[in-house]
Amino acid sequence: ELANQMQMVALQTGRRPKTEEDIRSFQQEVLDQMVSDQLFLQEAKKDTSIHIRPEEIDQAVQDQIDRLSARFDTYDDFIAQLATEGLTVRDLERRFRDDVKNQMLKQRFIQKKLLDVSVSRREVEEFYEKFKDSIPPQPEAVKLAHIQLAITASPQVEDSVKELALSLRRKVLDGADIAALSVKYSSFGAGANGGDLGWIARDDVVPDFARAAFALQPGDISGAVRTKFGYHVIKCEGKRGDLLHLRQILLGVIPTAADSARTYQLADSLLNELRNGADFAEMAKTYSTDDASRATGGELGWFATNKLPPEFAKAVQGWKTPGEYRGPITSQLGVHILK
Repeated sequence: ELANQMQMVALQTGRRPKTEEDIRSFQQEVLDQMVSDQLFLQEAKKDTSIHIRPEEIDQAVQDQIDRLSARFDTYDDFIAQLATEGLTVRDLERRFRDDVKNQMLKQRFIQKKLLDVSVSRREVEEFYEKFKDSIPPQPEAVKLAHIQLAITASPQVEDSVKELALSLRRKVLDGADIAALSVKYSSFGAGANGGDLGWIARDDVVPDFARAAFALQPGDISGAVRTKFGYHVIKCEGKRGDLLHLRQILLGVIPTAADSARTYQLADSLLNELRNGADFAEMAKTYSTDDASRATGGELGWFATNKLPPEFAKAVQGWKTPGEYRGPITSQLGVHILK
């Protein structure tokens, strides 16, 4: 478990200890953090009033992977780096899932406890004067909140992709080779090997895909199955215990330029409302597509400015006015309004 966590931390932070001393130091840091996290988590789990919805976890896992992949020049570079670590995206999703759930549980536990905590400016100043000689230097930091607007495809695009999936399904049922159709039509490189997914366990795939796939018998063809990746047409080619040999056609539901323009127009409209006095937290709860921060009014917390994603770092450069808004800002996750 320690080795797995070290691998994940190295992947997320880009840290690559080279000497034996560096490795031992890195190992001890990760171990100390794991122990601290477990103690904190045990307390959080005792609070039965805290609930995390599965869809919140799914979105947070995807956001985590999107943030990680954004550090690479291309998505193919990201996949190649995973391969050097002996990992696939599905491996990453499985490893992230428990960690993300635990992090969300701890965050909500902390938020609940902090509701009862009030510290005056005078108390802060007294603490600083008393301990300033032992407080280490802190990098420049900024406290952020955001409204994230995912760029999603219009209903017309959604319907056209679904109709194509159903059309390809009919061709397979009429005898067409699903592998050849996958090579021709699949998105995101999913058809490179004829859509062959190999032998799959239920936990290897997202729940929507699993529900459809694991209802199939060898030779069966699914309907048009919608997941966060797009529409799938799935063929079961074999069954061995709890494993299925699956092949698919995957059609991505990709937003058009018009969909992007529509999202930017919404962002501009929200910015105007905010600058005219609208409540940011209520706006975030109503419009934000970031499940992890929406419930808290878009609050993201404190960040060292030198650790922010490049698009955010540029936006907050020289920012000194609390309560000011900036945006729209584009990232791989969509369009953002920052506070």
